[in-house]
Amino acid sequence: MNPLRSRSAAALGTLLASVALGSLAPSSAASQPRELVVPSAAYPTVQSAVDAARAGDRIALRPGVYREQVTIHKNLTLTGAGAGRTTILAPENLVAGPDGRNAIVSLDNAASVKISRLAVSGPGSGTCEEGALGVGIRVQDGAHLDLSHAEVTHIKDTPLAPCFRSANAILIGDFPTGAGSADIRDSKVTDYQGSGIVVLGADSRATVLRNVVTGQKSISTDGIEFVEATGRAEQNTVSDNACREPDPGCGPDFFTEIQHAGILANTGVTVAGNRLVRNQLGLYAFGVMETSRNTFVDNEYFAMAFQDGRFTAVKDTVRGGGGGVAAIATVVNTTVELDQVKITKITGDRIRKFEQNGFTAKVTTRR
Repeated sequence: MNPLRSRSAAALGTLLASVALGSLAPSSAASQPRELVVPSAAYPTVQSAVDAARAGDRIALRPGVYREQVTIHKNLTLTGAGAGRTTILAPENLVAGPDGRNAIVSLDNAASVKISRLAVSGPGSGTCEEGALGVGIRVQDGAHLDLSHAEVTHIKDTPLAPCFRSANAILIGDFPTGAGSADIRDSKVTDYQGSGIVVLGADSRATVLRNVVTGQKSISTDGIEFVEATGRAEQNTVSDNACREPDPGCGPDFFTEIQHAGILANTGVTVAGNRLVRNQLGLYAFGVMETSRNTFVDNEYFAMAFQDGRFTAVKDTVRGGGGGVAAIATVVNTTVELDQVKITKITGDRIRKFEQNGFTAKVTTRR
């Protein structure tokens, strides 16, 4: 073999290999998640880091208060220095989205976002006519929220503005479209003006696990609501959600008045192992559902209210409060089976039936 040709072939092979590796290296490096630190010279605000980030990047928020709205359209991870040290705070003037509603943090465009170790906080300063605070964290348009070890608090206006669909701490999905999903765990949701966690719409779902959800005593609130949505509410502590004056629509009549609940749920939702304390209704359920091992303490009207469907309660415990179980039939017959349910120290009826329009309510017990 010609030595010159052999050396030339080897050199060409080395060159081609180098070119190939070189062309791959930047692509491989670009695919690795980056960490963007806020605040820094490059990223003075949370939104500036979100805008600059690539899908899959991590944003680290140093201790401090970030007074801004944040909108996220891509897959990201946001991590603070702790819920007591890092806060995204509602700005004085909130800007509404395309649908006319505002939020402190918004997720859309099918983004999957992890948020942990920070607080999202109000209050706002609007009115029902002019820009009341809408939502703490809003998830819509196919987005998914993974929230853990966080806090969503003071989702209200100063002074209070109890507007329709206003000031929900966390809102997953929407009507008639705009489904979202979430895993919310080990977090605190407190001092909201509307509801703590709302999962809205047939295509929306959420797992709500080991959270503390606390209403307030100056305005009517609800704790965790699933409205036509599916999911799980397990091992949460939900308290202080009730009708407050002035609220002329509230009252104990299930046919003509409104009741507020610690957990409101429908078919397709698992409710288990929760502690529900000092709510107007501990649990208000519709459709077909089994509850189990929940503890109800000092709920004002009833610990559990089951309406228009088939229900089974297994090893739930009721202690104190106005009543035990309400079975309500308004548009279909209602059947409730109480399996090893303990009811003690209540001041009203252990079991009460409400029937309307010729439909019947039936309750059976098993010890």
